[in-house]
Amino acid sequence: MSQEAVSLREINVEARRHRILDAARRLIAEGGMAALSMRKLAAEAGLSVTTLYNLYGVRDEILNALIHDAVDRMEPVLDAEAPLDDPLERCRAIITVSVAHFDEHEAIYRPMMVASYEGLSSTAVADRRMAKRAAGMQSEAIEQAIAQGLLHDTLSPDRLGEQIYHGYELACVQWAFGLIDIAGFEARALYGLYLALLAVAIDEVRPQLEAHLRDLEGQLATHELSEGIDRRSQG
Repeated sequence: MSQEAVSLREINVEARRHRILDAARRLIAEGGMAALSMRKLAAEAGLSVTTLYNLYGVRDEILNALIHDAVDRMEPVLDAEAPLDDPLERCRAIITVSVAHFDEHEAIYRPMMVASYEGLSSTAVADRRMAKRAAGMQSEAIEQAIAQGLLHDTLSPDRLGEQIYHGYELACVQWAFGLIDIAGFEARALYGLYLALLAVAIDEVRPQLEAHLRDLEGQLATHELSEGIDRRSQG
């Protein structure tokens, strides 16, 4: 088989993968996770069910692909807003850009998150590829901050990245289940970020991080007060 034929086949496969993901987003946005059966997805994408299984396998692999595709779409925005040579801002933007993307596409990501953590998509919960990727983005920025002398190297960048992601993930789950709004999601995730960075910050950087934390504490206090009022009014 010629190189041209191989390249054309790869292009066609990639195009069909994108058709599947676009169709999955439409189905979830219109009917939630219940609408995302393999048969309905095949019909929406104009492909056979066999093609879906050949290209992705089970439905949970399609859900994982949707999340990875979202990160792929966010990375150019992230690079434009906070290049890696400004590592502390990069750490912040990893959170703010992703939260903004979730907010913009709430009809897609909220039901996906709820399904995963309710056990409707147990394979997706067990699959930690996305967690490793997201934590790795923070770790990369932390390593750059250490190289620039902004952070001490006393703790592992990988462990810090994982810890930052854990806080982000918890806030995301709370948002998905309606326990907090999108502003609360961002504020809680950022608070966890700055706490982690404060543990290894050099003396000159600590006041900046502490100022961010104080500002976030005020936001969280106001946010929690308004949540309490909303719950009482609903009761």
